[in-house]
Amino acid sequence: AGISDGDVDMTIGGPQALRIPLGHPPVVFSLPGSSDLVTKALAHLTWKPGAVKYKTFDNGEISVKVDQSVANHDVFVVYARDDCESEVNFSMLRLMMLIDALRGEAAYRITVILPSLEYARQDRRVVAGEAIPPKLWLNCMRTAGADRFLTCDLHNQAEAAFSPAGALLDELSADKYLAHFVRTSIPDFDEDDFLVCATNGGGMKFTRRMADELRTGFIMADRFRPKAGGPGEIKIIADSSSEKVKGIIIVDDMFDTCGSLAGVCEALKVYAPEARLFAIGTHGYFSGDAHVQIKKLVDTCGLEWLAVTNSIDQRGVLRRLESIGVRDRLMVVDISRLLAGAIVRVHLGESVNLPRFRGLSPSVDDPVLAEAPFVPQQQYTHILNLKEATPRPIVFN
Repeated sequence: AGISDGDVDMTIGGPQALRIPLGHPPVVFSLPGSSDLVTKALAHLTWKPGAVKYKTFDNGEISVKVDQSVANHDVFVVYARDDCESEVNFSMLRLMMLIDALRGEAAYRITVILPSLEYARQDRRVVAGEAIPPKLWLNCMRTAGADRFLTCDLHNQAEAAFSPAGALLDELSADKYLAHFVRTSIPDFDEDDFLVCATNGGGMKFTRRMADELRTGFIMADRFRPKAGGPGEIKIIADSSSEKVKGIIIVDDMFDTCGSLAGVCEALKVYAPEARLFAIGTHGYFSGDAHVQIKKLVDTCGLEWLAVTNSIDQRGVLRRLESIGVRDRLMVVDISRLLAGAIVRVHLGESVNLPRFRGLSPSVDDPVLAEAPFVPQQQYTHILNLKEATPRPIVFN
């Protein structure tokens, strides 16, 4: 007589084994330009990276091949922009091909981590006939097989509504990490002597959060035209005197060509000539001659440093800044622990929007992240450590 349990032979007197499913084990994949950020995040998680191969044929076509089983796995894909690795649109297509390959291997769930959302500034139709690329891209990834999206500090919070039907888009914030960097990098930082400055009216919400986090005063640089049709000028809007101001921290969600930053720095030197100037932002694109603009601000306005996170890889701009002697003026703030904390919470079914997570600074231990080493990485476990029997048809006597 024999007793069968599932597809495993439990014949009395014969070899016995039982495989117990352990839910949906997590696995983290990265695009080539995301390897540095993912390596740091995995160090916090103590997980192994997913195995995948990328190839470009001589005719320019892309090949993506997943080199491990992901069936029934909880899959996370991290995409961070790296212009040294590949052109941005090329990387976006490669990401969608990876998502499609993972879906074809029967992944349980695919969560895409986008530290910076590409095309974020084209979030509306300014004139008739324009597209809305971020919404299109999210829909394309959903079609490829993505179930959920995580991003950091959207250019416009309304972009959270771009989430496709049946998918979620959660926004994280790096404000705690940037604020911690400011406090630790400015030795004589004093809440009463420093101000936080918004670069424009559209960035007030993010700057307000930074001012609240740093507990400093708030001012705003606004562009206006003193005469109709005349050139625009930047005016500092403040409700207090600048006499006691020792330092001003310019805040923006992103820095690209640094043209707006230059205008604000020049206006601030008129507003508070003796104040020290700093700048912080979440995303650093630094396209075109941004490195030349940064050097100019260091020389003419006394900009002490500019800090951005590693939501975008900064290898390229650091090389350009080093070539003109101002490499030390760009600081990179690591947010890998923020992403790692979000990844383990998504996997364990916890919310990434609760204050107890969003309020964690880098100096505070993350209790949920501490559980990551105990998360099972295997699909099954064998009880009693017995040799697995050969499956055979179920027979009842």
